[in-house]
Amino acid sequence: MGFQRPGSRSQHAFGVTFDGPKSKAAAKENKDDEPSILSRANAQLPVARCRRELLYLVEQHATVIVLGDTGSGKTTQIPQFLHEAGWTAGGMQVACTQPRRAAAASVAARVAEEQRCELGGAVGYAVRFDAVVTEGVTRIKFLTDGVLLREMMDDPLLTQYSVVMVDEAHERSLATDMVLGLLKKVQ
Repeated sequence: MGFQRPGSRSQHAFGVTFDGPKSKAAAKENKDDEPSILSRANAQLPVARCRRELLYLVEQHATVIVLGDTGSGKTTQIPQFLHEAGWTAGGMQVACTQPRRAAAASVAARVAEEQRCELGGAVGYAVRFDAVVTEGVTRIKFLTDGVLLREMMDDPLLTQYSVVMVDEAHERSLATDMVLGLLKKVQ
């Protein structure tokens, strides 16, 4: 049983490894074909047309609210835009909260696939009782609201993050409301 998007080649979610390519040569063949397919598909997403404007707004404003249709690429593309623009330089990370554990793991797997890296490398996730991140290596981190709250208890200023994205904020929960209130104080 896996929590992956149909067609995903992710091999790991919630600490369970799924069957993947049988050899490193087969994995390399698959990765060589993917970038052109994924990059063409990503370039056609609505959020790709707003890349420069989004990066400008994040640079100029402490808070940016992004609204877009489902499937427009907000969750998967904006963290990658920030990473490519240098927001993860110097050991910093981009955090993207998700309301559910399954969402954090599956989105992280998708972004890792697009970045052509292993899950837990440059892209990872942290949910309660499971974290697939590498200290000093992970630059884009998907996590639940509750995990971010826990991290704020140890580091109230979230010094390891250059940007914190609160995704699916309309799905109100106590954890989301607390995260938004505490982030307002951190600004």
